[in-house]
Amino acid sequence: MHPLSLLITGFGPFPGVTENVSAWLVESLAAASPSSRLGCKLHAQVLPTEWAAVGALGPNLLNQYEPRLILHFGLSNRARGFRIERSAHNRVGAKDDARGVRLMSRIILEHGQERLDTALSSASLAKHLRKHGLPAATSRSAGTYLCNFLYYLSLEWAGRQAKRCDVVFVHVPPGPHQGGPLGEAELLRGADAILRYLLAVVETRDGTRPSARLAPISRSKHRSYAGRE
Repeated sequence: MHPLSLLITGFGPFPGVTENVSAWLVESLAAASPSSRLGCKLHAQVLPTEWAAVGALGPNLLNQYEPRLILHFGLSNRARGFRIERSAHNRVGAKDDARGVRLMSRIILEHGQERLDTALSSASLAKHLRKHGLPAATSRSAGTYLCNFLYYLSLEWAGRQAKRCDVVFVHVPPGPHQGGPLGEAELLRGADAILRYLLAVVETRDGTRPSARLAPISRSKHRSYAGRE
């Protein structure tokens, strides 16, 4: 049996945000949790916060890795904890990307559905995080910027595949050095808990043997967010 293919992504800087904590989370998870430890093929990618790049690179990564599970992280300045997104909407806001480009179209796909939902329970994931002392809530709107754009494209791609593919998007608050409510250890512990929980859910749905569970990540095993500034 081939190992499960997992894709996790974060975003780079964008106007008003010079350090995107979602990129740091993805890099830290990949460094602390190699594929051999997860029992799956882990692919990690930090995407440029650009309409054209995400529109091309996102689907290309999915076709290349054919993931069973896709976990996207993005930054929300309004989030006060981990915000699990239930849905992506076929809409685009009039907002500049990291290159100062603004899309003319107000929809993502001309003939796409108005809304696409994750097949995994966002409420159960949020409850799991709160049980472990981490602030978490569900949301019905991933916004109109590149987070929603990527989420919609991934859900649409997953819906067209013959093999099952689950997609989840999680918004995280700003890092502690940008005035966010959570410290580095809490952010990474939460991201790690999300990853382990989703892997367990997918394994259960597929009827496969659960992989070894990850131990909590200690501060000594990840790159300091402050060191990136």
